[in-house]
Amino acid sequence: MSEQVLARGAVAFDPATHGFAFPNAFVNEVLTLPNGAKITTAGRCGGMAYAALDYFLAGQPAPAWRADLWAPGRVPPDSHWLAQLFTQRLRDSFLTGSAAKFVTWSMHSDDETWVFKGVSRWTKEEELPRLMALIDRGRPAVLGLVVARGLGAIGDNHQVVAYGYEHDPASGRTTVRIHDSNTPRRPVTLTSDRDQGDWTASNGRRWRGFFVQDYTPRPPRVPTGHPPGVKDEVRTGDTVTLSHVWTGLTLHSDDQRYAQPGTDGAQLITCVPGSGDDARWLLVGADVPDGTDLRNGSVVRLRHVSTGRWLSSTAGVRSPLSRQQQVGASPSPDASADWRIEVVDDRPWTAGARVRLVHVATDAALHSHRAADPRLTAGRQEVTGYPGRDVNDWWTVLELG
Repeated sequence: MSEQVLARGAVAFDPATHGFAFPNAFVNEVLTLPNGAKITTAGRCGGMAYAALDYFLAGQPAPAWRADLWAPGRVPPDSHWLAQLFTQRLRDSFLTGSAAKFVTWSMHSDDETWVFKGVSRWTKEEELPRLMALIDRGRPAVLGLVVARGLGAIGDNHQVVAYGYEHDPASGRTTVRIHDSNTPRRPVTLTSDRDQGDWTASNGRRWRGFFVQDYTPRPPRVPTGHPPGVKDEVRTGDTVTLSHVWTGLTLHSDDQRYAQPGTDGAQLITCVPGSGDDARWLLVGADVPDGTDLRNGSVVRLRHVSTGRWLSSTAGVRSPLSRQQQVGASPSPDASADWRIEVVDDRPWTAGARVRLVHVATDAALHSHRAADPRLTAGRQEVTGYPGRDVNDWWTVLELG
């Protein structure tokens, strides 16, 4: 009597590295009615699954931004390039031939009929072997998980990344390892037994079945290949790249100057994608030596690494686009270059925290927003000093050295 061998396969996809550190808590506004009421849908699971697979296949970690950066919403706002990426990749996931199964499977029963196999047999006899073959060839797959039993509930279906499986012929039990954006950065399993038609997820849901989705990779945007640890402390003497929390772009300068009426000819400060020398800033303590811990209330100066100029602002000088207080880079580190750190919850400044940088002399917060004008800000996102306070004042550390 031949021994039955446990079948298993896995790909080196890691939810903690290639998944995102925030949950799929997006709310999509799809229509505004004449009375002002908004019609919304929940989640961008397909976009998050496709994007996670994009990063994996490119050999890059997913951006490490955490949910608390965008409290209380917990996800990047629609102004952030990452939220826009998920929207685009979600659309891509629905513009595939396989996506039609979300409709057809939701309309069919679990059990076999005289015409169709039904969802249970389709999953185990067709889709599971296809998934196992992909994983055996070293490729994870996006799965469409089906729970709906009619078109009215089709939005309850889901999309995940599958990266491993185990099948025990003796017991008939099959386990599929998945990355589920509803359970950030933790492994989840789908399990079904020989006599069980549906699949039980370890994070609590039961699914009627699943199918392998068509997927074409796209090169992902990689803001940095060297993300710091979220608990790494920031000190004077460190060099940082600062990311604007609400859009995901980085604080940048080069040798271009403001030339518009009302500006002072200072070196231009903007926000751009990515990192590099033009986005690196040396933190200099106003009255303390290098290596001093920075915390809520500390005052620092930021010296631009590639040009040697200092982040500064001056009352009464207006930015060319929004006409808020201009922020530039000046040649000397005087009082116009002093910035006070405001850390959420009055904590020390760590790389994973969100902070404000408040201009000491004018109490204007370092601020940015999506607007850009090629005539006024070299086509980049404007950076200003803002006298009030809002979500566009938040920054976080993208790189720390």
